[in-house]
Amino acid sequence: MLTPPRSAGIFVSLLLSLASRAEAQGASLPSVFVIGDSHVEMVGPMLTARLSETGFRALGYEARRGWSTRRYREAGDLRRLLERRGRPEIVVVSLGGNDRVASRERYAEDLAWIVAEARAAGARQLVWLGPASSDASAGPRAAFTGARHEENAELQRELLADLGVRWIDSRPLTQTHHGSDGVHFTRTGYSTWTAGVVPALESAVAPTTLDAPELG
Repeated sequence: MLTPPRSAGIFVSLLLSLASRAEAQGASLPSVFVIGDSHVEMVGPMLTARLSETGFRALGYEARRGWSTRRYREAGDLRRLLERRGRPEIVVVSLGGNDRVASRERYAEDLAWIVAEARAAGARQLVWLGPASSDASAGPRAAFTGARHEENAELQRELLADLGVRWIDSRPLTQTHHGSDGVHFTRTGYSTWTAGVVPALESAVAPTTLDAPELG
């Protein structure tokens, strides 16, 4: 696992490289929006700030504390939200920590709904941050939550691949710097997690910026 200083440096270097290549080709960098649960209260502003500094059009973030993938589906306002926020070309999703999966089939439908609504609102690429790790030593609640995160992460890995979504495993990036509840993180922990999205951005942003392929 990359240490925070090195991963943050690679993150900035990558974005600067993409910005230079896009400028040389006369292309503009894509717009990005982040949606998710309470983790996005920290991940959202950290990520959008870094993107803005390097020339991306960061359109903001939507953090809904305690919300699951299904609750977003039940609310039914995701497409309208993304259209209202400027129809982002890249949507970063951080959901799964609050998901209580009743069946694989139903969960697949919930994930597919998020993806379909984002694409209908103009998203050309989606990057999905899987559930984070929990510190089981913090207590029974954290241990129970961590076990659920493990199950949900493996389901997301399989199901989102079938939907053509770039999924990043957050667990290796969130092993340390937990908060007192064992589920959320300190500022350092969120910074480390944010820096760890480098591989997903490299694979998702570069094609969108330079080649702009149509989604099939």
